[in-house]
Amino acid sequence: MNADVDEVLEKFRANGGRVTTARREIVAVVLGGTDHEHLTADEIGRRIQDDHPEIALSTVYRSLDALAELGVLEHVHMGHGPAVYHLTHEHHVHLVCRGCGAVIEVDDSALATLAADLQRTTGFVIDPSHFAINGHCAACR
Repeated sequence: MNADVDEVLEKFRANGGRVTTARREIVAVVLGGTDHEHLTADEIGRRIQDDHPEIALSTVYRSLDALAELGVLEHVHMGHGPAVYHLTHEHHVHLVCRGCGAVIEVDDSALATLAADLQRTTGFVIDPSHFAINGHCAACR
């Protein structure tokens, strides 16, 4: 396995998690995707089952929950449809175009002014990583 997988799993272990074959394979699939690829639990499960048919989809779901609970992965709701997963090492916000479906990632600091204004006026602290912001990209406007 690649060193990045081991680094991610070490973070999981340091937070009290137990490393299993399913968890190792999930991290490898998420790390092995193309840049900025966002995979659903079913897509992750199918890729794992290509090499490990003995790993049930229910195990993949439980392992995704465990990896998310200990801060290794997070899921994002991009709109209608299932959540997608990615590693937590890069904090960013997802912008989803309602016209063409493009997903644009921007640093979460792009919402810093809004977050500060909301916290100052309402006391509410936003978590912009959990949901995507919908709108239209430059090409679809």
